[in-house]
Amino acid sequence: MKRTFIAVALLAALSRAEEPASPEGMVRVPAGEFTMGSADGGADESPAHRVKLSAYFIDRTEVTVAEFAAFVRKADAFDTLEGPWFRWSAEGCVDLLVHFEKRHGVAYARFDPNAGKDEAEIKLRNRDAVRWHAAVAALRTLLGVKAADLDAVSASALPEFQTLVRDQARLPVRAVTWRDASAYAKAAGKRLPTEAEWERAARGADGRVYPWGSDWKPALCSSGRDESAGPEPVGSFPEGASPSGCLDMAGNVWEWVADWYGEKAYEGPEIAVDPKGPEGLPDGRLPGPAPDKALLRSSKQGRESDTRKVVRGGCWAGGLPGQAAFNNRCARRFWANPSYGQPDVGFRCAKDAK
Repeated sequence: MKRTFIAVALLAALSRAEEPASPEGMVRVPAGEFTMGSADGGADESPAHRVKLSAYFIDRTEVTVAEFAAFVRKADAFDTLEGPWFRWSAEGCVDLLVHFEKRHGVAYARFDPNAGKDEAEIKLRNRDAVRWHAAVAALRTLLGVKAADLDAVSASALPEFQTLVRDQARLPVRAVTWRDASAYAKAAGKRLPTEAEWERAARGADGRVYPWGSDWKPALCSSGRDESAGPEPVGSFPEGASPSGCLDMAGNVWEWVADWYGEKAYEGPEIAVDPKGPEGLPDGRLPGPAPDKALLRSSKQGRESDTRKVVRGGCWAGGLPGQAAFNNRCARRFWANPSYGQPDVGFRCAKDAK
């Protein structure tokens, strides 16, 4: 009997030793099955069905303002990112000022967008002027000073700026487009989680309604607040952790996931294995016609039609009575145009666990 116990203990220890260590800031979700969806939510959450997932890693918290700003600088991605994420980042605003001042040799107050030597340069200067002006206007709002009269060095030397950078560092980055989030994840050697991976990390294997259990407890997340309040620093509600150890999977900011949205994407095999949602086309459109998937083909949103990426997790804003309790459920599905940088949408990353 004693030998059997020792053998079992050794096998368990060897099994744990073979499991890869979680990358910094991530948790490991083991392979297994869980129930995805709900019969008590929106029509697009039905039918509730079994999903079998391979093991994976997922970020413990949402990507922060400081982390995203560091990525933009390192990747020199100032000209390729789409969303206005810098409007909620003093650090991002000044980084943009540095970028444009270096390119054009002057501060914004002395910049003439039409002073180029040829048509191509004038086009570039006018394109830069739009984003440069947006950064200056955002910095003026954030600091409460006439930042348009300051260069990047002078602005960054202000005590108000330095305090603001510290205060914003742990806030979730927001107003990033789906492609911005994907670019960050790729640069970090990660990817966006699939919709199924996100839900499994949020609700665990026991089918709970919220990350902490079956009852709505607004004190365990950043939710139900006035829209002007904004999100809280990531990890501010440790008591609301999910079974996987993830934080802020209810409230704070909605989170991009990898999948295209389909109203009837859950109608499939009895047990879905590593599902990834409807397949998108190379040009960013959903495949069509696909009446069996009911992909909102009759409606359009913004610059792109027939394009919907899934967002999950709810946000801090309360909305109508009962809306926070509904939106912050683990099974809640919502969507946004991938080119939209909404001020209530951020993201977290995932990674395969080989």
